[in-house]
Amino acid sequence: MLIFVQRLGRLVFVFFVVTFVTFFLLDQAPGDPAERFAGLNATPEVIEGIRAELGLNGSLIERYLRWLGNAVRFDFGDSIVTRGFSSWDLIRESLPKTLELMVFAEIMAIGIAVPLALASARRPGSFIDKASSSTAFGLLALPAFVLGIYMSFIFGVKLGWFPTIVDNLPGLNDDPLDNLRQMFLPSLTLALNLVAVYLRLLRSDLIETLQEDYVMLAQARGLSERRIMWRHVLRPSSLNFTTAVGLNIAGLIGGAFIIEVLFAINGMGRLVIQSVILEDFNVVAAVVAILTVAYVMMNFLVDVLYSILDPRIRHAAR
Repeated sequence: MLIFVQRLGRLVFVFFVVTFVTFFLLDQAPGDPAERFAGLNATPEVIEGIRAELGLNGSLIERYLRWLGNAVRFDFGDSIVTRGFSSWDLIRESLPKTLELMVFAEIMAIGIAVPLALASARRPGSFIDKASSSTAFGLLALPAFVLGIYMSFIFGVKLGWFPTIVDNLPGLNDDPLDNLRQMFLPSLTLALNLVAVYLRLLRSDLIETLQEDYVMLAQARGLSERRIMWRHVLRPSSLNFTTAVGLNIAGLIGGAFIIEVLFAINGMGRLVIQSVILEDFNVVAAVVAILTVAYVMMNFLVDVLYSILDPRIRHAAR
């Protein structure tokens, strides 16, 4: 229990550092949000009043602590560009699309990588092993945006199977089939890079686990090969795989932002880019805070899964 508290404390420290550095960098950026909010013909008195209203008065530390206290209540301030909307309103509108893209991509990546890794580890050097390994190396060499362009051209423009612009995405509750059809190509594009990483890592660990004595004993007892792979080999081989899934969340977020711009998805990626261009710093700070919380919590969950998958880690930490 103590080790989890210590890890959670470190994650809270990371959150404070990341949000403060982001707040500092935004404070050093050129331009005055109060002037942008006030408009071109605003007097200095009006600008000063808006600066006080937006909480831009005081020292950097005072403003950060004020922002942090409000952020705990999900009050990230009003959008400077989109009048009449708070930063949380804009995030709440775009976040579900980004989460859907990331979840679908992760499910696709795991659903493709695990069976291929099991098949490759069962028959090292076979056709499926060589083909999957070669494909994985090829996918690793292609950035997400290049892969997305090829996927859009082949499956969207040439074959016409999927839309290349996803700017009018229906909700899962409204039209689930159309939603899945529109999100399939962006999700698969984002997933393929993850497949390459997961496949190579899991295949290597599976082959190593197959050499363990207890696996040979299970084989000698006449257990089926399928049962041995799924019940006796996959779980102890999943530690590095679990680490990769957790650590790839950061890369998945960055990749999702690129894919959203490429496929015109109105998610967090487009929101951040538009906010940076238009100097809507309240929205940028809010997005960074939310993504930081998501990332540190995912790392915490990976630590918890470690102790579940391998109790030796839990006992060693005591």
